[in-house]
Amino acid sequence: MVKGIERQLQVGDTVLVPWGLGEPVPATVVEVWGDPPAHVRVRLRPPEADESDEPTVILVRPDAVTPA
Repeated sequence: MVKGIERQLQVGDTVLVPWGLGEPVPATVVEVWGDPPAHVRVRLRPPEADESDEPTVILVRPDAVTPA
């Protein structure tokens, strides 16, 4: 039985993703693969990014993200 956030992730959710040595950064879930989820694609929204920056999209394990 799967427990935790892995079972609850949906496209559009806001999550926190570990990024570098600092605090986790906010991200938006853009794709979820598998049932239960095996991979999650997220669009990072680091606080220092400005509107003209190209968005960073990465693939992570579902257990690497936490609800925001």
